[in-house]
Amino acid sequence: MSGHKWKVDVLLQGNWRGASSVLLTGGSAPILVDSGMPHDAHQLVKALAERGLRPEEIPFVINTHFHLDHVSNNCLFPSSAIYATQLSSDWCRSLYSDFLANGHWEKLILKYYPETYEYENAADLIGKIRKIAQRWWDAKRAGTSCQFRWIEKHHLPDGIEAITTSGHVPGHVSLVVRNGSETTIIAGDALVTRTHDERVLTMIPHRRAQYLLDRKTILSIPGIIIPGHDQPFENQPCP
Repeated sequence: MSGHKWKVDVLLQGNWRGASSVLLTGGSAPILVDSGMPHDAHQLVKALAERGLRPEEIPFVINTHFHLDHVSNNCLFPSSAIYATQLSSDWCRSLYSDFLANGHWEKLILKYYPETYEYENAADLIGKIRKIAQRWWDAKRAGTSCQFRWIEKHHLPDGIEAITTSGHVPGHVSLVVRNGSETTIIAGDALVTRTHDERVLTMIPHRRAQYLLDRKTILSIPGIIIPGHDQPFENQPCP
């Protein structure tokens, strides 16, 4: 692994409602990891331009999962191959279909998040997220069927390892990226923030116990960690 030389560059830093978007260069070809929300499209294109790149020059996109804040600008890259898990894609598309249906969504949400009402103020949180989904979710923005390269069947480029971190949603992956002896972990929402997940307007974990195990796994890897909704930080686990 020591020979791989991926440079990791945060294009959009994650925040309370927008996901981190990351550019990988120096390998076989430029790669974008997670494309963000529709209202961030101009910022994403501008960030690429500042690095001398146009969307059509990005041959590969990788999505950690299919929540709308991570995939809604995939449409800016119509000629790119999109790597993701089919499990995450199918699960999230079904979620949004049911979530946005009229009536009984409070019960339908338990099909996907069975632990919802074990959380304080869960109904209020889910209601806010549903309003965001009503405004922004558009499956067409996530890409076309011919673009997808399901990680279950296709290998990622050399020097990029996918770790299944399914506590957030089934099929979620985090990425371990190698640059010589240096390691960067693009956590996606397996690690939403370093310390203040409650400040982020995102879905609760699909399974809390698995989410906590996933977070522990991410924090056991030495290197730079890029959370889904926070600034990068250096992680040095205790021996």
